[in-house]
Amino acid sequence: MANFTDAHYFSNHNDYYTKKSTWEQIIKFIPENYRIFEAFCLNSNLQSAEYLRELGYVVIADNKIDCLNDDHLPPKESYDCIISNPPFQRVNSWKERKNNLKYKCIKRLFDLDKPFIILMNSTNIHAKWFSELAKPHLEHIRIIYPSQKISYDKYEKGGKKRIPQKKNHCSFYTVYVSYKLLKHNHWV
Repeated sequence: MANFTDAHYFSNHNDYYTKKSTWEQIIKFIPENYRIFEAFCLNSNLQSAEYLRELGYVVIADNKIDCLNDDHLPPKESYDCIISNPPFQRVNSWKERKNNLKYKCIKRLFDLDKPFIILMNSTNIHAKWFSELAKPHLEHIRIIYPSQKISYDKYEKGGKKRIPQKKNHCSFYTVYVSYKLLKHNHWV
């Protein structure tokens, strides 16, 4: 989401949002009648949920839902799958991984055991921490590989005012990680 010149700022700036075109790439993999839970909208501008609604889906999303808090979660029977972009915070230390927000969010998804598609930095699928979380679920995990870099909308803190970015400003490649939705890996 940040380019190398913004790297020092990116660690403190979490207001990067998924573009509609990013969700349009994978819409063919989500059954039309599925109700979607956009799980990672806490303190966001709900842009992602709105785009998924524009694509024809019923979406459960609230910028007050903390997906790590059981009391905040919608009932599991109220949605069919999770489509989201979890926090991109780096997992810097194997020893401290369980205290990391991204680690906790990915673990939470597997614990919920609902089908999902999420965005992740492609290097994460090779990380030891991700392997630890994914190993028990390998038969259900598939990767959707975009044929070009995905870029994100950058907003001022709080998600109110968009900050213009150069085209293809992202310094890393993103993949979609799918759980219990696909039979094969795909390129889009």
